[in-house]
Amino acid sequence: MEKRKILSPKLDVVFHMLFGEQKHERITKKLIEDVIEEKVETIELEQTPYLLGNQADDKLGIIDVRATINNKNPVDIEMQIIDNQDIEKRILFYWSKLYLKQLKRGDKYIELNRCISIIFLDYKIKKLEGLPIHTKWQIRNTENGKIVLTEDLEIHIIELPKIIENLEEGKLKKWILFLENPDGEETKKMAEEEKEIKEAIETLEDISSDEDRVRIAELREKYIMDREAEMKTAREIGMEQGKREGKKEGIKEGIKEGIKEGIKEGIKKGKKQGEDEALEKIAKKLKNINIPIDKIMEATGLTKEKIEKL
Repeated sequence: MEKRKILSPKLDVVFHMLFGEQKHERITKKLIEDVIEEKVETIELEQTPYLLGNQADDKLGIIDVRATINNKNPVDIEMQIIDNQDIEKRILFYWSKLYLKQLKRGDKYIELNRCISIIFLDYKIKKLEGLPIHTKWQIRNTENGKIVLTEDLEIHIIELPKIIENLEEGKLKKWILFLENPDGEETKKMAEEEKEIKEAIETLEDISSDEDRVRIAELREKYIMDREAEMKTAREIGMEQGKREGKKEGIKEGIKEGIKEGIKEGIKKGKKQGEDEALEKIAKKLKNINIPIDKIMEATGLTKEKIEKL
């Protein structure tokens, strides 16, 4: 009998299925503990659907896992697999939304609690070159870097491609190996010693055996591949347009600005042209395999009327 293919836990929808559901909260709790290197007494996962389109202006979006630990601290866990060249701003934006969500009308600022963002990246950030695979960020004094203004802001960035460069021994190593190669021998060896890793492997195997979830994962993977291809084409078109405009001006500065604006316009047009069509194709395929319309709405963000017309 042919062995069933194990889905990649780095695929954002699979990551959400694995760590974002209440029945799997024990492995999510352990993952958070190993990242922040603190004991987590309690965890409550926020039930958010894994949408293929969760914002009108950003249909790829970030499919994140949200939780509250120790009855007070919000935690956001994300798996980012496409480099949109804006991750630093996106990290801060999503952290700020989580932080402000704690405050209700009439509450005092003193009631705000420490808020933690954990971001797994399947690419490297250029400005973090030379730093470890896992970096922790806070607001610190610029003079000596030792005085922390507030403990409330805490951001953890894990750049998975650095696994070959500098994966140090530690609690986080087993999770990185699991995400990179859940079916690998070293991962299986660690599963013998760590019950949460064993549970994560078994959970991933169950997800990989669910035909509906496999279909959603495969369509999501195709959608992402299409997006990457569109972005690459847009960049190439933009660079060509930029070069032509720059040459018309006949000066070095004109070439620089032309390339810059060409890339920006090319990416914008490429994204605009492909996003709506990609989501409609996904919805049509899900409809053809008899996935319920309400699930298709969750998976794509399209309206019921739009899906019925496909």
